Amino acid sequence: MKKWFFDRFLPMWAKESVLRDNRILLRENQALRQQVKELKAYIRGMQAGLRRKRQEEVK
Repeated sequence: MKKWFFDRFLPMWAKESVLRDNRILLRENQALRQQVKELKAYIRGMQAGLRRKRQEEVK
């Protein structure tokens, strides 16, 4: 649907601009997804470490 809309109604220069911007945004999105994945792994590690530390203190 989106490709059809671009091909049908947008002039060539606008279509190229939209596609270029979409590629840039896709790269940024992928980088942010990777960053979120790394931060979630870091958080899981910190939570596991804190749980382990609490268990040692209770014993």
